[in-house]
Amino acid sequence: MKRALVIVLCGGIAVACRREPPAHEIVMAPSHAEDSPSAPAPAVSAGEAGGLVQVAGLTFSAPSSWRRETPSSSMRAAQFAIPGTASEKDGTVAVYYFGSGQGGGIEENVKRWESQFTDAAGQPAHGQSSEVAKNGLKVTVVRVQGTYASGMPMGPSTPQPGSSLWGAIIAGPGGNVFVKATGPAALIDRSKSDFEALLDSLRASTSV
Repeated sequence: MKRALVIVLCGGIAVACRREPPAHEIVMAPSHAEDSPSAPAPAVSAGEAGGLVQVAGLTFSAPSSWRRETPSSSMRAAQFAIPGTASEKDGTVAVYYFGSGQGGGIEENVKRWESQFTDAAGQPAHGQSSEVAKNGLKVTVVRVQGTYASGMPMGPSTPQPGSSLWGAIIAGPGGNVFVKATGPAALIDRSKSDFEALLDSLRASTSV
């Protein structure tokens, strides 16, 4: 009995000590699985203000008004909170990279983001998307507003009325990088200049 207990405990230690790969090294094929509920978050410092993000041959700067957080999933290369007022929830900004050629195409992801929202009549919301060039990089910017179905893909969701999404799909040297911001519609609207500053700071780095 004692021996069996020791084996179980040692096994637990072995699992706990196993090193998980950094988020930017993870390759994931399914485009619908933005976050994996079973994937542990990478160890990064949290609580810092803004900061530089480097992923898949790209670098960009997050605004100093955003609060850097420990990513809630290893599918996230970086994560930030957009502080709301006392009467509104914070917004969330997640940066995803699934690997070169992975994560699905641009149109597929635009439709998937739209499918997470419904309008006042409970029907699928229709967003707006546009393509811009930033420092030689192609970026598809997406905006959707309505009731946001917050939660894990294919799992239970929590309806959040009056929400908005701002997203950017960046065609980087190492593949598509996805920046997805969600939160109260008023907060996302007020953050427009911060989103523009983030895109203006985009650069292709020398290595992927």
